[in-house]
Amino acid sequence: MAETPRTSGSPNLRQDLANLVRAVRLRLEDEARAGLAAVQRPAALEPAVGLSAEASAKAEAAGHAPRASATAGATPAPLPEARAAEAMKRELAGRAGPPEEPPAVHVAGPGLFDLASPDLEEGMTREEAISRVVAEVAACERCPELVANRTRTVPGQGSLYAKLLFIGEGPGEEEDRQGLAFVGRAGQLLTKMIESIGLAREEVFIANILKCRPPNNRQPTPEEAAHCAPYLARQVAILRPKVIVALGGVAAQNLLQTHDGITRLRGRFYPYRGAKLMPTFHPAYVLRNYTPDTRKKVYDDLLKVRAELDA
Repeated sequence: MAETPRTSGSPNLRQDLANLVRAVRLRLEDEARAGLAAVQRPAALEPAVGLSAEASAKAEAAGHAPRASATAGATPAPLPEARAAEAMKRELAGRAGPPEEPPAVHVAGPGLFDLASPDLEEGMTREEAISRVVAEVAACERCPELVANRTRTVPGQGSLYAKLLFIGEGPGEEEDRQGLAFVGRAGQLLTKMIESIGLAREEVFIANILKCRPPNNRQPTPEEAAHCAPYLARQVAILRPKVIVALGGVAAQNLLQTHDGITRLRGRFYPYRGAKLMPTFHPAYVLRNYTPDTRKKVYDDLLKVRAELDA
């Protein structure tokens, strides 16, 4: 009978076993880094994008807001908007008839935002209606270039009962990463602008003309703005704000369908879908031109907004 080898008497065998253990450990570490080994992680909850914290809790309790998976295994859990997008795609695929064609593009003149269909939200709560818009935005593939380059869609967020709605141009790099509107440097300045008229950021709603980040933060094309227009129009119809602030020339020109620049447009109210719209400088412009004159003009515009909210 062959004698069972003992490590104590064989230096080479001890070395071989040590090498084997080390190889196994390195293989396990490589698999863990590659995501092949299941790793328990603490449960985490994410608020519904596009809702305030309070509205998110209500929407989650009613089953409308997606929750993050409690554990992450071999396949990472999809982002909340990805799950919402898949659900919306399944719903749309189950409807009778051919797929809906993208809306016609209008580069000038009234009627762009008349492409919206606010009646789709009849019978829903405000939370349900906004959650539906968020899901449709996440499932949207109308702009191939934006879809190919986006990390997350940015539908907007804030109070669903806000009297004041801010609309900017489009998401930037940080917004694309987080899926939230105005969270970069310009967003920090916007927070100070809101607070300067006695409001908290949580009391307003913030959105953009585009729901996806354009490559290199370029301006939206007329086609892209037209594709996103129905989503924004429905948000306005659901929120029913008293005052809308258009942040920057791109937002003001798209909302008012004009070619006038922001210098000409700012400082006056314009009627817009049952609200009063005040164009003012974009926070990013203010950061680039941080002069007393620029800041005074923005503050004067915001004081008019405050007065209109209090009227």
